[in-house]
Amino acid sequence: MLDQQISRRSFLKVTTVAGTGMLVGCSFQTLPNVSSSSAESRDLGLFIQISKDNKIKIISPTSEMGQGTHTAHAMIIADELEANWEDISVVTTSLIDSEYKTNSSIGVATGGNNGIKLWWQRLAEIGAGTRELLVEAGAREMRVELEKCEAKNGYVLHRSSGQKVSYGQLAESASKLKPSSSPILKSKSHWQYIGKAMPRLDIPSKVNGSATYGADVRLPGMVYAAVKLSPFFGGEIKTYDATAALALKGVEAVIPIPHGISVVAESTWHAQKGIDVLEVEFQGGRTHDFDSPKLDQHFNKSLNKLGKAELPGQNSIDLEYDIQFLSHAALEPMNCTADVTKTSCEIWGPFQAQSKALETIKKLTEFGQDQIKIHTTYVGGGFGGRFRLWADDFIEQAVTLSKNLGKPVQVMWSREEDIKHDYYHPASKSRFQISFDDNGMPSRWENQHATGSQWVQNSSVLKWLDFNPLAYSSTAHAGFLNAVSSVFDPKREPHYDIEGVNFQQTVVGLDIPLGWWRSFMFQNTFFLESAIDESAYFASQDPFEYRMKLLRNKPRFQKVLACAAEKANWGSPLPEGHGRGISICNFAGSICAEVAEVSLDKRDKLIVHRVDCAVDVGKYVNPDTLKAQVEGCVVWGISIVKAEEITFENGRVQQSNYDDYKIAKMKDTPLINVEIIKSEGGPYGGDAGLPPTPPAITNAIYAATGKRIRKLPIGKQTLV
Repeated sequence: MLDQQISRRSFLKVTTVAGTGMLVGCSFQTLPNVSSSSAESRDLGLFIQISKDNKIKIISPTSEMGQGTHTAHAMIIADELEANWEDISVVTTSLIDSEYKTNSSIGVATGGNNGIKLWWQRLAEIGAGTRELLVEAGAREMRVELEKCEAKNGYVLHRSSGQKVSYGQLAESASKLKPSSSPILKSKSHWQYIGKAMPRLDIPSKVNGSATYGADVRLPGMVYAAVKLSPFFGGEIKTYDATAALALKGVEAVIPIPHGISVVAESTWHAQKGIDVLEVEFQGGRTHDFDSPKLDQHFNKSLNKLGKAELPGQNSIDLEYDIQFLSHAALEPMNCTADVTKTSCEIWGPFQAQSKALETIKKLTEFGQDQIKIHTTYVGGGFGGRFRLWADDFIEQAVTLSKNLGKPVQVMWSREEDIKHDYYHPASKSRFQISFDDNGMPSRWENQHATGSQWVQNSSVLKWLDFNPLAYSSTAHAGFLNAVSSVFDPKREPHYDIEGVNFQQTVVGLDIPLGWWRSFMFQNTFFLESAIDESAYFASQDPFEYRMKLLRNKPRFQKVLACAAEKANWGSPLPEGHGRGISICNFAGSICAEVAEVSLDKRDKLIVHRVDCAVDVGKYVNPDTLKAQVEGCVVWGISIVKAEEITFENGRVQQSNYDDYKIAKMKDTPLINVEIIKSEGGPYGGDAGLPPTPPAITNAIYAATGKRIRKLPIGKQTLV
């Protein structure tokens, strides 16, 4: 049953919790392949707390953003611990706490599917190690042979006599035992929870309203702040008149902040009313001269420096694709509650990058790590938007205001400020020159790519990653890969078998704040899969069969693509005016293929009828959560295709709310079928559902109408 031995890289720390139970923490050696006695160990902030009433609390370092990570963590630990599912709860650890301590230099952040990828082994280890301690304590308590005892459903059982003792009864005595440096993990065949659909632990509280989000935090004596930031990125206040704002009932103060101004009041509503009447003039900034129509000029200028390949005209094609800036537009705007005293700082809020927040607070307060606590609430949508590696602006505002006022302050951005001052997904432009052999297959593939890059905006991040984006180029398919993922997984190989590939990339400095966005550089899939589709039609070949030929050396990809095509009944007749499109991607090791079926309504507007998805993410914990993640990605992909776009006029962002930054609605949501393909790799993660969606839809538009969509979003483009 227990046949998998874990690495000595990890080990456990066990303590008694105030005489009421046990706390087991997982630490990790930063130096591989050395013994635990000589390695440097660091606390990760991953703990199991077992109380005398048999309740088990998992203290997780990851943020719960609606992706179901906490439930997955509970499933992994419950399997190894042999716990009763009804006894388990999960919370996000405070970054710094007297009991739950995390070394900030390790980095605590949630994004890029790392909630499972990064923690699965360590979760299994801490569960198995805790189980072994409890079994040993149970054998001692019952005065029986250790080898005749086993853990089962929250109890230690003596098999021959039937005696049993609960985990709660054993917790304190187990905490005094020495843990193994190499606990033994259960075999896959004995998993009870992993791989099965389990109910989300966070759903009940979110349904009944008891779940705590950032806006729900309440502290004694707390005041509330709204902000107004410069419409030009990097701009500052020139003049302001606070008279009208201060005259309003409930307004307490008007205080300048970096790049803007705040109104402090007795409620968020009163603070926002103060912002509405505040007279303020800004000056400076980096984007005065930037307009969206100039974006194409910037990209063309950079691409023209790279040059285009001269290919034979009759058996070649010349293609060009664009995608615009995108906002994260999460339902919950940026917010943070801070309580700064003379000796400590505590913050509460929906955070994705707690370690970065810790460093920000250190700089603002000059406090040591032990004087700071970070409490992560439920997150009302992250998508990378709260992973602000370059500037924790909303955290800075809350901490600074609380420090100045000497009382707790909750900063809440309006929807308008949130959209107008986001860290946007970069716009980009890609050109292809492709020639073909006598069989219609690509014989030469030239690709030039221009993009704004979040990487060039932060030299410290580049230094940390030892990565130069300007130097990222290759003569073998590099243009098809996600540069970020390639940094972490250099062994990734291209999936399409194409000879004569040449890729060149240029980074365009646009002075627009840019950041990570769901599925990172998903636009690469739109560019590549659009070009592959156009190549198939140029060669008068079926797009599915064409891809299968190019994937002849990639059976894992072929399996996923064939599954999606089968589920969509590829090649079967469709109603008049309907079309199917297909695409596939490799995102951070996960493979996802999709087939979209579309048509136009009577007003020639796009209707997406169904999307069939096949996904191989390697190992997965909860199939329901995985399917939900892929479904959410598909809906977002539809949104990108139809309307999502950030534009600029005279340096100002033109969108401000959901009325002009239009995201997909329920009426836009088609039938979505998700087929999970079991495999033994990974785990890799479910965000691979987003990249194939836009090209599957635009390829389907061509199949239905003969109109190629080479620029996203569709917006006002005609489809006939």
